[in-house]
Amino acid sequence: MNAHVSSANRKNRVEYFFPIQLLLLHLKKNQLLLFIWLFFFGIITGGIGKGIGVPQQFLVPEYLGATGLISFAILGFAFGGFISGFNLYTYIMHGYRFPFIATLSKPFHKFCINNFMLPGLFLLTYIFFSAKFQIEKELIPPFKVVLNLLSFFAALTAFQTLSYLYFLHTNKVADAYGRGRKRSEKEKENSPVDTPIHHPIKWVRERLVTRRWYVETYLSSYRRISLARESNHYSREVLEKVFAQNHINASRFEIVLLFSFLLLGSLRSVEIFIIPAAASTMLFFTMMIMVVSALHSWLRGWTVTVFIIFLLLLNSFYANLKFFRSSTKAYGMNYNAPHPIYDPLQLIPDRDRLSRDEAATVAILDKWKLKTGETSDFSKPKLIILNHSGGGSRSALWTMKSLAYADSISGGKILNNTVMMTGASGGMVGAAYLRELMLQKAWGKDIDLYDDIFAEKISQDLLNPILLSATTNDWFIRFQHLKDGEYSYSKDRATAFEEQLARNTDNAFNRRLGDYTLPEQDAIIPMMILTPTIVNDGRRLLISSQPVSYLANVFNASGSKNGVPEDIEFSRLFENNDAMNLHFSSALRMNATFPYVMPMTTLPSDPEIEVLDAGVRDNFGLKTTMQFLYTFRQWINANTSGVIILQVRDLPKNKDLSERSQTLMSKFSGPIGGIYGNITKTHDYNSEQALKFLQGWFGERVHLVTFELEQDRNTHISLSWHLTKSEKNQIERAVFDPYFQGELNRLLGLMKH
Repeated sequence: MNAHVSSANRKNRVEYFFPIQLLLLHLKKNQLLLFIWLFFFGIITGGIGKGIGVPQQFLVPEYLGATGLISFAILGFAFGGFISGFNLYTYIMHGYRFPFIATLSKPFHKFCINNFMLPGLFLLTYIFFSAKFQIEKELIPPFKVVLNLLSFFAALTAFQTLSYLYFLHTNKVADAYGRGRKRSEKEKENSPVDTPIHHPIKWVRERLVTRRWYVETYLSSYRRISLARESNHYSREVLEKVFAQNHINASRFEIVLLFSFLLLGSLRSVEIFIIPAAASTMLFFTMMIMVVSALHSWLRGWTVTVFIIFLLLLNSFYANLKFFRSSTKAYGMNYNAPHPIYDPLQLIPDRDRLSRDEAATVAILDKWKLKTGETSDFSKPKLIILNHSGGGSRSALWTMKSLAYADSISGGKILNNTVMMTGASGGMVGAAYLRELMLQKAWGKDIDLYDDIFAEKISQDLLNPILLSATTNDWFIRFQHLKDGEYSYSKDRATAFEEQLARNTDNAFNRRLGDYTLPEQDAIIPMMILTPTIVNDGRRLLISSQPVSYLANVFNASGSKNGVPEDIEFSRLFENNDAMNLHFSSALRMNATFPYVMPMTTLPSDPEIEVLDAGVRDNFGLKTTMQFLYTFRQWINANTSGVIILQVRDLPKNKDLSERSQTLMSKFSGPIGGIYGNITKTHDYNSEQALKFLQGWFGERVHLVTFELEQDRNTHISLSWHLTKSEKNQIERAVFDPYFQGELNRLLGLMKH
């Protein structure tokens, strides 16, 4: 009989072990926190965001351009904050379900010890995947991997120690208040727990209607298991005082964390405060769970319903809530001047304007021909147009690396023969940097265009400041402003992108759109045409330092209008809004606005138009190229020996990098995901059709050469504004790939004939 009782006791002590009961509590009551933990597990295991480079932000964090002890320490400190937020949330929301903890010394500290199962499992998983990634992908020596992870845990422990010391000196236990006296039912009913950010909770009422979670054993330290003390001999008044005082301290701790978080956001323009992207993400979720705990303490079971109603009301009245509407703007433009009417039919250029703009570009082409030094009928130059694909930092680096390498092999002839650059997103960021270096060199600066330092600069991290701004400032009131002369703009992650791009490139883009007008007119550098997509109606916005109305021409050969206008000329639409004063970095940013990562830019028209990534409509710039070549086909046929369209692309043209998983979710999302996931392939199909038209205009005198960045499923480089060291190395080695070498040799051969 005693053996049977002893066996039953052992079973109960395992089943009603406090850590196990807390884990069951999370599964039953804490679905929000459980979802966040699953989200983080999905990231570090590569199940979430692998294609856009999210996992490596956590597995190999980068700070000030380097991965090492400091970057891991910052991430560890941030994760320590998240664990503290997780424990505070659970304690405030559900601590009353376990009244025995009020009888313990250091109650919150021991609650945290027993709430270790989810954080502990995550940390073990993190150690494995981070170490594996560092060794296999980043080629970091094992002893440095150990040091990095030790730095991570040292910083995590430091934060936990700070929180422990705070609660050690502020929280009290039931014995500190004595046994207490018996109170009337009315007193019990009206005894609140009042905290600075949480609604007063009547704990007696909560405990009367809520089933207590039974606990027999708990961890009194990380190495000792103890029996839970009964709390029935303490009066409810005493227990309520303990919970009240502990909750007040917890909420004060939350307030300190919240203000520290906002302070960090206000300092995001200072480089040393730009923390790793993963740390920003951790801090964001820490703040979210603190806000949710405060809301839930006020609204209780109505939280979700009230939140949905709030969103519906906000959506209905958003247009009139200008205080909360802080749109992203194009820096340098005048938003105070009268807004021009956005009517595409009224913006169709007339024949006189078309003739003037075409003549201006012909003058550029004439100077370009003289620059090439091939002016006789027997020696006509090859006209090169560069097309660049989108793709974040991988496209920017590939553009710099492939073109610099190819141009060095050609003796400078490739860039010298280039008339125009166009395309999307990251590819155009790299092309713009290379063009700016060409200009600086032409103006006498001692620059080696082929120096690897420039490829390294353009590939430096841009994601950390974007995510820091997104998590600390963008979703709340934007209280910081950027001054540009008499104009003022609210700061957000678009500002963070431009400021970091300036730091990475030594302020290479510290120019206005109009600063490139004369260098382009003198054919010192190629023309550059950016084509962000207008969200309102799907049209393209043509941004150029030159008048390019002919790219928006809707007149056919007979002189009549043919079809609806598809392209809008930026400089004409906003000629009274300081269009040519536009920061060139803002133009690049608008052309590279990947949805959600970067905010859409609002332009001062009536109605306001918003723009995002050029890749939505034309990921390679071939559409712009076709319009340009068609317009000047007669001049090109008379003055050149042919046209070479050099397409610099970050993905192989004829390789399928995707692998469809046969799951219920994939079946559900297939009809939509299959279309949007293959948008690049759709552009390829359109390009093939476009080339057929080009061959009809120029015969065999038009050639397409592709500089592809070779990738496969095992070496896929993430689509992100951050590249790991191994990804950079892979891109740098790609110029020695047999396919690239073959295309380069074909290009050099075409230029000789």
